[in-house]
Amino acid sequence: MRKTATLSVPPELWREISDDLLSTPALERAAIGFAGIAGSGSDVRLFLRDWCSVAPEEYQVQLSNHMEVDPSFYARAGKRARASGEALVIMHSHPRDPMQPHFSGSDDFGEDRLIPKIQARVGVPVAAVVIAPGGLSARFTSESGKKGELAVDRLLHFDGKTVTSDSQRFDRQIRALGSEGQFRLAQLRIGVVGAGGIGSHVIEQLLHLGVGHVIAVDMDRVDISNLSRLVGASRFDVLRRRRKVDVFERMTRRLKSGSRYSAVFESVTNSKGTTPLLQCDVVIGCTDNHWSRMVLNTLAYQYHVPVIDCGVEIQPGGASGGRVSWLYPGMPCLWCLDILDAERIRVEQLPDATRLDEVRRGYVRGLDEPAPAVVSVNGVIASLAVTELIARVTAFAGEPQSRPGNLMYRIRDGVVRRIAATSRPECLVCGRHGVQGAGDLASRPWTI
Repeated sequence: MRKTATLSVPPELWREISDDLLSTPALERAAIGFAGIAGSGSDVRLFLRDWCSVAPEEYQVQLSNHMEVDPSFYARAGKRARASGEALVIMHSHPRDPMQPHFSGSDDFGEDRLIPKIQARVGVPVAAVVIAPGGLSARFTSESGKKGELAVDRLLHFDGKTVTSDSQRFDRQIRALGSEGQFRLAQLRIGVVGAGGIGSHVIEQLLHLGVGHVIAVDMDRVDISNLSRLVGASRFDVLRRRRKVDVFERMTRRLKSGSRYSAVFESVTNSKGTTPLLQCDVVIGCTDNHWSRMVLNTLAYQYHVPVIDCGVEIQPGGASGGRVSWLYPGMPCLWCLDILDAERIRVEQLPDATRLDEVRRGYVRGLDEPAPAVVSVNGVIASLAVTELIARVTAFAGEPQSRPGNLMYRIRDGVVRRIAATSRPECLVCGRHGVQGAGDLASRPWTI
């Protein structure tokens, strides 16, 4: 079988499922998952959204190496999938297997009978996952009945692989992050939205770190006001009206760190600017535009693409500083953090003529006024974001799941604080019944 699909499982959800399925060491257990869908053909991606375990009374047989579940359990799941269009994920445990489990002959026999019955009633993909104390295995059946392997993507799962080549270039870094950590960085694909004041610092640091692939998305060009804060830009770039994203192609050539760099001269508010980000391991948002920030906020939850959102606020003589927020299922989104402004998003989406008319009439104020910016403050927030990325994808700072979701830096106090926040249950983005994990089953937040 060839790999035909990927199943993305948020860490918090995966802990719930594995704790339940492995809670009876002497008995197999089962559950069903519901997943959003994106892509088609050989590039199907599933996003686990919700799950339900089999109740004790619904086991017809439950042993250490075999079980049978009342068909009504799967009938209820199929009814939901028929209404929602979600894919189904059949999950069960091999609790006594200390190694990575494999589907048994009994599993094959049961699925060969069950999955065709489900798909005869509900035309959706069906995945199957078996977990054990020693790992997991997975496979996939498309809506047409074609079978294939299934890759399970558990964000930040540390696989323990190491750097195989002797790299003097990263010697000091490896002493801090370990060979495993450096290997992980070299495998990452990181998107950076906004190649300006904060984004230029972020891109430069990612290239120095040796991140495998950096994708920068920005549709602005270098102007004279950028030279005080855009790292790597020159006066010649201003004269040539060089695209901001192209400045870092030059930096990549000079550093020769092994990183691949891709420049996307588009806005993240349209599909050409957003589509490359769907394949990223993490996206770092460095935009001060509320519409762009809204798109990234939704992307993080709807398509399970983790976003590190950066923001800087400078008020001469007042409270100044910045913020770094980790956006992903299980964490509060920017709506719940009261960062996004619905009216600002509405105005930014207006056609230019309409927006200018509203500004002229006084309905909108301050929209086109340049925000204060200082290169050193941008650098602090960019460094916080990149350090947070490293801490979450390597083991050098301890358990990634214990990391704070929001960090706030205040210049006046000279400290970085953790900010506690929770998701609103009714939130249409990060709430359990919002677009979280919906993939293409929900409306996309960007334009065609």
